[in-house]
Amino acid sequence: MHLEGETIKWSPRVPQHKIRVLYEKDAQGIIDEELIDEVAFSFFARCSDILIVTEASVGRVKCPKCGTIIKHKWDKKELMRCKNCSWGMTWGIYFKSYQRKQLHGGGAFKAFEIFVNELPKARNAREKMLIIDRLIHEAHQWDNPNLTEEVFTRPAAVNIISGKLNQVRKFLIDLSIGPERKDNHDKWKERELTWEKYSENKKKELEAAKKSKMKE
Repeated sequence: MHLEGETIKWSPRVPQHKIRVLYEKDAQGIIDEELIDEVAFSFFARCSDILIVTEASVGRVKCPKCGTIIKHKWDKKELMRCKNCSWGMTWGIYFKSYQRKQLHGGGAFKAFEIFVNELPKARNAREKMLIIDRLIHEAHQWDNPNLTEEVFTRPAAVNIISGKLNQVRKFLIDLSIGPERKDNHDKWKERELTWEKYSENKKKELEAAKKSKMKE
């Protein structure tokens, strides 16, 4: 995140081709430290912005100039004024700056937070690649108290990698996965299936309820 005139600019999602090249090299056992750093820090900037936007959406905006937290009440005409510096902006303009840009953490917020906390601790390229891989294969979890088992709705990668949801999902499926990445990839595919399973069960429940009602 940075200011450009009176507009807030958010870190963009990372292009698919960079991730593809990274994973092709990784599958061949090639450690491209420069590319790993480029992807890692691009993800770091993007995830940091996701954390900021998610907090803003619940009423706590981080001043882009000094970092002071400014509370607001979701009124688009409300002027948010920082007490410690000269920055100010209406909630409506701020909201518009991130709207429809996949910047809300949603059910994957914790995954983005973990990445931001763990990446600076990585001691070498291998550890950075491990942290990258974990993030790419995370998924949004549906937080519903009525669920008896975990249900994941979509890949977290859609927030950090360019493309529409179906494009990102297909991209992940087609990634060149080496032996060290297979476990995370398999777990991600299992998580993807939980939504299909849930949807199918709900469909059967609705059909059963409809038949039961017709018999009454």
